[in-house]
Amino acid sequence: MLTNLFIKNFILIESLQLSFGHKLTVLTGETGAGKSILLDAVSFALGSRSDTSQIKMGCDTMSVTASFSVEKKHPAIKLLKDQDLISESELKDTNEIILRRTLNKDGKNKAFINDTPVSLSTLKLIGDTLIEIHGQFDNQSLLNPATHINILDSFGHLDNLKNLCKDAYINWQNKKREFLKMSEEFEKAKQDEEYLKHNLSELLQLNPQKGEEEELNNKRHILMNSEKIITSIKDSFEYLSKYGDEPEKFISNSLYALERIPQDAQNEKIQNIIEELNTSISTLSDAYENLKQILNDNDNDTTTLEQTEERLFTIRELSRKHKVSPDELPAFTEQLKEIVNNINNSDTVLKEKQKEEENAKQTYLKIANELSEKRSEAGKILSSKVMDELPPLKLEKATFEVVIKQENDENKFSSNGIDSVYFMGTTNFGIPKNYIHKIASGGELARFTLAIKVVISDSNVISSMIFDEIDTGISGATASAVGERLARLSKSIQTLVITHSPQVASFSNHHFKVEKYYDDEKQATITTVSQLSEKQRIYEIARIISGDKITDEALSAAEKLFITSIKA
Repeated sequence: MLTNLFIKNFILIESLQLSFGHKLTVLTGETGAGKSILLDAVSFALGSRSDTSQIKMGCDTMSVTASFSVEKKHPAIKLLKDQDLISESELKDTNEIILRRTLNKDGKNKAFINDTPVSLSTLKLIGDTLIEIHGQFDNQSLLNPATHINILDSFGHLDNLKNLCKDAYINWQNKKREFLKMSEEFEKAKQDEEYLKHNLSELLQLNPQKGEEEELNNKRHILMNSEKIITSIKDSFEYLSKYGDEPEKFISNSLYALERIPQDAQNEKIQNIIEELNTSISTLSDAYENLKQILNDNDNDTTTLEQTEERLFTIRELSRKHKVSPDELPAFTEQLKEIVNNINNSDTVLKEKQKEEENAKQTYLKIANELSEKRSEAGKILSSKVMDELPPLKLEKATFEVVIKQENDENKFSSNGIDSVYFMGTTNFGIPKNYIHKIASGGELARFTLAIKVVISDSNVISSMIFDEIDTGISGATASAVGERLARLSKSIQTLVITHSPQVASFSNHHFKVEKYYDDEKQATITTVSQLSEKQRIYEIARIISGDKITDEALSAAEKLFITSIKA
């Protein structure tokens, strides 16, 4: 709900701070006093269009701050979280949301939510969930056909079924995309089938292994210098073989001679030499065996340099051809094998994918049809209840009907189901029904809106509403009916009403009076707003009844209206 409004230098308002309470609040005042300025100020704070002509004469900037109190589950909270304007740790059961906007003479706007700078579009996005303004000439969200399906679903408590429908629709669309993508891939693959099979045959014949390219490259270098290398290795081996198959024996003999020195006669140098000789024996033995192994491998390896280079160059060529690294060729071969296999079995695979899509579609249609039936039931109830509200609002010749049209074209199916929902009606007998925003205007439109709002109030996510002169063109019993319905509406939604009707004013829980005066010192016209006491309210209602001269009869009538009106 709207809790506070602070306005500075806005048209005729120099500085104004108002606090609002629950239930029904009315604003009254003489024509031209500036009641509509308050409406414009709230709209400005919510992100509506504005221009520098709204800045109070003689000032360089204007600003409006609107504070709201909302529960944790309010839609605005989710939007704030989505926009990173509030964190989970900051949330409370009841949260304050402060919208602030300024406009300078140069036309530069600044917008803030809880003192964080935001864009105007973000300000409007959040503001639209906090309060709904119903002016006589506004394009109200309720009268926008695009919103009707959501209003009906909320009224019929169909959100859970609607969420199931949404999930089923998303699943169906995913399966549909998978089928189409696979169909396109198979179609393209079939066109390239011979080429793909040729590539696979090449790779299978080569049978590349991970790490083989590096191994072949090293082998190539060895083979390119093989004669020189083998000669050097043989010479080295022969030097070590001068002493037979155990070249380390001559070291062992030396070591044996030193070890015959008594232990207590060995000094540190001799002990070090003994350790070094022990190490040398092991090292020399290893070197001898390794040289011997290389010579044996060379004798057993019949691979020529030409063969090695041919395989190495083939691996590199196929690597470049398929745009993968040599080590990735084995995995690429498996992928290509799977593609070719899928081409051979494409009809079977596609039929399976198509079956998955069809099953997903049937699941969606089952839920969507159930949702459509529930909407039909809720639509009849909503239509009947709104019709009951119209006669007391001097709309006895009007009709209202929730029209639900089932779509046959699956391209028009959506996550909302297979329905299009419209609020339609007439204001007089014999006139074809049409969208309600096209068959009503001015006060009629506001009363039509009020009737619908009263009926759907329990399911409305908006926590505050403003009605501007909803009582235009009515009086007496009709005005009382409007007031009574506004009071009913305000039980679930904070309701603010700008009114000229004493009957409507008498139903309020809070009453503000808007006045305008000329300040001689400042040489400026200024609008002020003050909250009225119970006695002041009766006098204000009497003024509305009789005009500037308040008679005893008007006071008596005002007091009677005030006492007999049912407060929400």
